[in-house]
Amino acid sequence: MNNRKYASAVVGCFSSVALLAAACSNSGNSPANSPSSTDSKNPSAAAAAAGPLGKYSPPIDVRAVRGINGSFKFPQGEDISNNLWAKTYKEEYGINLTYDWVADNSGGNESAYNKKLNLMIASGQLPDIVAVNSKQFKQLAEDGKLADLTEAFEKFATPYTKDVAKQDGGMAMSSATINGKLLAIPGFNGNITNANVVWIRSDWMKKLNLPEPKTMQDLFAIMEAFATKDPNGDGGKGVIGLAANKNIYDGFADLLGFFNGYHAYPNGMWIKDDAGQLVYGGIQKEMKPALAKLQELYKSGLIDKEFGAKDAAKEAELFGQNKLGITFGANSNPYYPFDDARKRNPEMDWKAYPIPSIDDKPARPAVGFPISTYYVVNKNFKHPEVVVKMFNANFEKFFGKTGDWNTWGVTKDRLEAFKWPFVYGFPPDKDVPGRYEALKKAIETNDPSAMNGEQKADFDAYQAYKNGDQTKWATVRQAGPTDSSFAVLNHYKQNNLLYTNEYRSSLQTDTMTLKWSTLLNLEKEMITKIILGASLDEFDKFVENWKKSGGDQITKEVNDWAANSKK
Repeated sequence: MNNRKYASAVVGCFSSVALLAAACSNSGNSPANSPSSTDSKNPSAAAAAAGPLGKYSPPIDVRAVRGINGSFKFPQGEDISNNLWAKTYKEEYGINLTYDWVADNSGGNESAYNKKLNLMIASGQLPDIVAVNSKQFKQLAEDGKLADLTEAFEKFATPYTKDVAKQDGGMAMSSATINGKLLAIPGFNGNITNANVVWIRSDWMKKLNLPEPKTMQDLFAIMEAFATKDPNGDGGKGVIGLAANKNIYDGFADLLGFFNGYHAYPNGMWIKDDAGQLVYGGIQKEMKPALAKLQELYKSGLIDKEFGAKDAAKEAELFGQNKLGITFGANSNPYYPFDDARKRNPEMDWKAYPIPSIDDKPARPAVGFPISTYYVVNKNFKHPEVVVKMFNANFEKFFGKTGDWNTWGVTKDRLEAFKWPFVYGFPPDKDVPGRYEALKKAIETNDPSAMNGEQKADFDAYQAYKNGDQTKWATVRQAGPTDSSFAVLNHYKQNNLLYTNEYRSSLQTDTMTLKWSTLLNLEKEMITKIILGASLDEFDKFVENWKKSGGDQITKEVNDWAANSKK
C-alpha cells in the first residue's frame, strides 16, 4: 500500500477480502474471566503505571483476542506476537501482550473473528482488552461488562491523544460514551479524506483559455468545450466531458459528487429533515434536477455513451487514450488512474477543485461515519488505563514530537508496520490540515525541520518535482500547497462544508442486513435508466418501490437508533 493512500483505507484493512493463512488458533491460556496473573502476583502494579508514556514496573500481563487478515505482512521470522510493536509494548512500556486466539477478520460482520467473538461474548467471557464493532460494543455495555474509562482517559491520555480526540469535534468519543461514561476508546480515523473533489484536465483548460469553475454552470461549460473544441488535437474525435461508470459510485468516474452539487445525498447517506427526523437522501426531491441534467449531458454526448457497460477500471482506459477531461473522484486519483495515464501522455496535467454548487448555497460533499472499531476493557481488569497508554504509544511513535513514521509506520522491510499495534487509529487531522499545512509552511520557509517523517517525505517529493522529477507528480497533486486534492479538502474543512452521514454507526440495522444491497442496486438501476433517456417518472416509481421494499422499515430502525443513541 502506498503510504499516501493508507489514511482513507485504514478502515478497509479490518475488512480485506484476503484470507489469513491460519484462520485461528487457541493458545490455551487461562479462562477469559480469570484475574490477570500479574494482578495476583503484583497487586501494586497499577500504582506503578508511570504516567502516560511510562513503563509498568513490574510488567503487567494483558490478554487479548485479535482479528487479522492476509494484508498483514511481517519480515521473515516475525509474526503477530513477535514483531517491532509487540517487542516495544514489552520492552518500553512493560506490557506483556498475549493473544488467547487469533482469527481471520476478512468478511466484515460475518468474519471468523466476529463469529468467534460473538460466541465468547454470549458465553459471558471477555479477555482483558478486545476490539469490537458497534453492535458488540452496545451489547457489552448493556450487559455491564465494560470498564468505565472516563477517569483513565483523563488521567493517562497524553495532551496529543486528547487533542486527537477533539479533532473531529468529539464525534468519535461521543459514539463511545454511554450515559456519561466513556466505555471504549474508538479507533480514531478521519472522514475528510473520503470526500470527493472535481479533477479537471488543467492543460486542456489552459489550451482553450477556460476560466476555473466556480459554479456547476461553469463546469458544464468546461465539459462542452472539452467535447467540442478538440483539446487533445486529434481533430475532435471522441473527447468526453465527464467520466462515469456503471457502478455510479466509485473512487473515480464517480457521480456522488455531481449529486452533492445539487444538494442531493444518495449512496447510503442519511440526512435530517426539517423536523429533525432521519430520512434517506437518495429518495429526496433534490435528486430529480440532478438526474435531469445528467440525462441532458448524456444526450449531448458529454458523458461516455458506453458508461453503462463499463466499470471504473474500464472507464479509466479513456484517461490513457486522452479522451476524458473531468471526473468527480477521490483525493488519491493522482496515483491512480492519472499517474498511469501520464506515462502515455507526459503533457497531461490534472488539478483538483471543490465540488461546485448549482445555486447560491455551497455544495457539501458527503462523507460517511469513520469509526468501525472500539477498544473495550473487561470491567474486572485491574489496569483499564493500559488501553489509553497503548493509544498514547500509537500516536507518539507515528506522529508525535519524538515519532518517526518511517520507522513505526512504513519502512522498506516493514511496509505496513502501522497495522501491527494491537490498538491503532489515525488522527482525523493527520492528512488535512496536518500534512497539507506542514508542507505548505515548509515550502514557504524552506525549512522542513518541524516535519515528522511522513511530512518530510512530502517535502522531499515536492522539491524533487520542482527539480524536474516527474515521478513525484502524484504526491504534489495530492498534498501540494496549490491545485491539489488536499488543498480542496482543507477548503472544505475551513469552511465546515463536509456533510457527515447522520446514521453514525458502522453496522446495518436488521432490515438493512436483509434489504440494503437490493435497495442500493435499485437506486443505481434507476439512475442509469434515467441518464440513458427514461422518463423522470422512473424516480418517483423508484421512491415508491424503495419504501415498500424495506425502505420504510429501515427508516424506522434508523430513527430508533438515533433516539437510543441519545440516551
